[in-house]
Amino acid sequence: MISMKQSVIWWLAPLSLLLMASLLLPPPAFAGGLALSGNFSRQDFETPQGTTLNTPDVYVTVFNNSDEDINIRITTQTPAGVELLLSEEDFPLKAGEQKRVIIGVNVTEAAVPGKYTLKVSAQAYKEGAGIKLMGAAGQTASLTVTGEAASVEVTAVNPDGTPVPAMVRLYKQTGKQNLNVGYSETGSLKTKVAPGTYLAEAYVASSKLADETFSIAANETKKITLEIRTVYFEGFGIVPNYNTETDELAFAEIVYTINNLFEAFPEAKVILKVTKDGAPLDEITLATLAPLEIGRVGLSYNYIPGGGWHKASYGFKLELHINDKPYITSKEEKLELGGGTKATGNINWLLIGGIAGGVVILILIVIIFMMRRRRY
Repeated sequence: MISMKQSVIWWLAPLSLLLMASLLLPPPAFAGGLALSGNFSRQDFETPQGTTLNTPDVYVTVFNNSDEDINIRITTQTPAGVELLLSEEDFPLKAGEQKRVIIGVNVTEAAVPGKYTLKVSAQAYKEGAGIKLMGAAGQTASLTVTGEAASVEVTAVNPDGTPVPAMVRLYKQTGKQNLNVGYSETGSLKTKVAPGTYLAEAYVASSKLADETFSIAANETKKITLEIRTVYFEGFGIVPNYNTETDELAFAEIVYTINNLFEAFPEAKVILKVTKDGAPLDEITLATLAPLEIGRVGLSYNYIPGGGWHKASYGFKLELHINDKPYITSKEEKLELGGGTKATGNINWLLIGGIAGGVVILILIVIIFMMRRRRY
């Protein structure tokens, strides 16, 4: 009869041999090492014959998740007359690294109108005694080639009409989706599009400064001008400051930042315009910047009306003048004063009551703690 101890040994012996054998076996060379992500699979291209779309917004990212260096070859599958334009086609990829591949679409005049599937594949391989394939991954996108076409030209300009080398993006609006159809970094974009509704945007230093939505019909030619202002106000606000003894309003602090994205100007002035119950009250030059450099500058000003504060609704607005010409205006900020010179709703009694209650509870806890200590 086999004892309990002998039974345990009988089970553990083969398990130990299996464990030792698994440790001696070499690890798999490339199991699950290749991965592919990106937004190419979410694209639904729609374009007429004879157009090219090349934008950094459409891409795949190749990952080498293995512990060894590999080579990557990108291949494509397209219908006749259509070509996928790749920023990279064949490249090495070290262990743990990744690389983004930008994908453009070229639809020639030879493409037949219709709906198609486009495919991009990444193939991993190693060179040595011949080429050894080690895995592949792919993504697909849809393409609709239209027979009807229209022509659109989008240009970004300053308020004086001077062209600006802004980043221009063009999207076709389909339902809740914006589909990429055009891209330029020169401030000007001219392309053929399918009939429909479009959104044009202009960017400087990654900030969107202008946009316009428009519709275009078959065989129509349309020019879109996006007027961009590369200097604007940020963080404009009014901070009321009160006399601690009388609780009366002492002054209103005007805080704001000027952000200049593109080019320096010889001179810029900041004008403050104040209204009282909708009627003009004051116009003051807050700052003169000579020159106005590229970048951000934070400024402030303590404002007190000449006739003192009264029960009224005060409005504050900033204007930026460049070379003595109005350039841009801020939104209006309001300061409502009630009961003479005290801001309406300035005291939060609920908050004060909560703080007072917390202090009382803290005092009671300290008293109880001290009484218990005396007992011991």
